[in-house]
Amino acid sequence: MISRYESINGYLNKGVLESNISFAKENESHFCIAKFGFEVDLDDAFLFKNIISFIHLSTDFSPIIQQSNDTFLVILRDYKIHNAKSMLQKLDTNIKQKFKVELSAIGVTMFDEEDTLKSLLDRLDKYFVMSKLSSRKKIFYGTACFDFYESQNKKDALISMFKKKSEVTLCNFFNGIPIKEEANVLQMDDGIAQVKVESPKIAFYAKEEFTFLQHDQIPNIIKANIIKTDPVRSLIILNNLEFLDASPVDRSGIRVTPDKDIFSSLSHAKKRIIDAMLINISESSVALKAKITDIEKLLEKTFLNKEMELEFQLPTEKSFLTKVIVKAFIFSIMNDMIVVNIQPNPAMRAKIRQYIGLRQNALLVDLKQQFKRG
Repeated sequence: MISRYESINGYLNKGVLESNISFAKENESHFCIAKFGFEVDLDDAFLFKNIISFIHLSTDFSPIIQQSNDTFLVILRDYKIHNAKSMLQKLDTNIKQKFKVELSAIGVTMFDEEDTLKSLLDRLDKYFVMSKLSSRKKIFYGTACFDFYESQNKKDALISMFKKKSEVTLCNFFNGIPIKEEANVLQMDDGIAQVKVESPKIAFYAKEEFTFLQHDQIPNIIKANIIKTDPVRSLIILNNLEFLDASPVDRSGIRVTPDKDIFSSLSHAKKRIIDAMLINISESSVALKAKITDIEKLLEKTFLNKEMELEFQLPTEKSFLTKVIVKAFIFSIMNDMIVVNIQPNPAMRAKIRQYIGLRQNALLVDLKQQFKRG
């Protein structure tokens, strides 16, 4: 028998969700909705409270509602599917590192203008169940138009997708600085796409081998080779469109590459574990390059889920060096590269932000000169 509390909670949730759907339809806006599982232990209710507080803060204070026992919904206003997927992946990693617990499953989808409350929740439940049944826990996601996990031929699906909505965002990088541009896919046939871009940037694309594409209805980023540019018609011709689970486009914030060598060290419990070269940096993560032999020793000692300390020195505006020490967690290791998530305190964040600003200004000057020469 359903209790009075459960009945009120059900109507409350329905009212909140229906209001978001009505707002999105009336204002032609968008939102995503995520469903996650967490087994609540009331004997440790403060842990649950702190996790919910952390999720609320990390999602820009998005509404969180309880759907049923140990399952919860997060309404992500003004999020598109690729932004939501990227944010949830980072959130899941941060919860593991900060609280030493895991969300049991995560599904996410984006509202479609033809959705009803039932169709939206049915699609979300499908992805949540897929995540729950997955042999290795991962986030499952998709949209009304594009089901990444069931599409037999994703490239054929792109043709109808681009016909329905031709607008895409192109993203490339200049020494770590993202260069984004709104563009239109004019035609796609036999795996080759014609994309119209701004005329002044044709010279830039002529020097690039590939570009990344984002589309509102497609969860994953697309990487494509640039095989030709047409300056007269402001077109770039793409082929080998490839879906990526993750890409540099997912990085939050500005990431820059140093112009001089920056040496760093990772320590655990005050003991230096590995020395490495800092090869790029943002306010939330750092990429390091180290000797393969040192990385093998790092893997043997199982430091992947432990809090570490990263230390390095950054140049300042007057060419002095300032020391930076931050909490760090190893996010991934590939060959000789280590990617670490960092948690700088306000003073360290200010130092990193100042350095990023210096590098960004210098790189923008270089980029303008390249456009002029092009």
